[in-house]
Amino acid sequence: MSILTTIASLCDNKIVSARAEEDKKEAQMILMSTQQKMTEVEMQALRAQMNPHFIFNCLNSINRYIVKSDQTTASLYLTKFAKLMRLILDNSNSKNVILTNELEALKLYIEMEALRFDKKFTYEIKVEDNLGPDTIEVPPLIIQPYVENAIWHGLLHKEQNGHLSIRVSMAGEAMLQCIIEDNGIGRVKAKELKSKTATSRKSLGMQLTESRLDLLNKHTALNASVEIVDLQNENNESVGTRVVLNIPV
Repeated sequence: MSILTTIASLCDNKIVSARAEEDKKEAQMILMSTQQKMTEVEMQALRAQMNPHFIFNCLNSINRYIVKSDQTTASLYLTKFAKLMRLILDNSNSKNVILTNELEALKLYIEMEALRFDKKFTYEIKVEDNLGPDTIEVPPLIIQPYVENAIWHGLLHKEQNGHLSIRVSMAGEAMLQCIIEDNGIGRVKAKELKSKTATSRKSLGMQLTESRLDLLNKHTALNASVEIVDLQNENNESVGTRVVLNIPV
């Protein structure tokens, strides 16, 4: 074999190898794009499930006031419900919403629950001064299920002086942290009550949110996480629950 033939053969092999590498990269990009689209479809399906679950709970509360013939409270509740539904519908097709809108919806929800439970608890929402909630985007209704859980399973069963605290800040350059803290009865006592009433199944809203966070982690450099801390006093008695929710932004 001549030198020219050998050189030509080597060149052909390099071209074939380069094309194969390009085809491999293209196939990987197509696969990643397909996986991302599938994840987005799954996220959209989970968001779609969140809305009827949320609306069902609210309608039950309105029905309760109607049955009690409490027209004034029913009207007030319905007004807040309508505003909240408008926010949810505006955001229903969005992958993310600005934090301002998410917190506005959250505030409306808490006000409705406080009204529903005859103002058994107070609440506060604190946002870090330099946060810029109009420039940060989060998945819609990502915080609400943890707040709902704190109210229903922590504060609802507390006899008096219930308090809910929500603090929003940046835990890093691209990580939003939301701390939901209540001074309710705690998880141990809540589990005992669930056991007695035969309602030990996990909250649908919590299940859906955990699934959404798992999907979110597939396509973000930083992972979303949830940490639940049982708060205790010096006598090791339960004094509430703290949920630390980290959301990549």
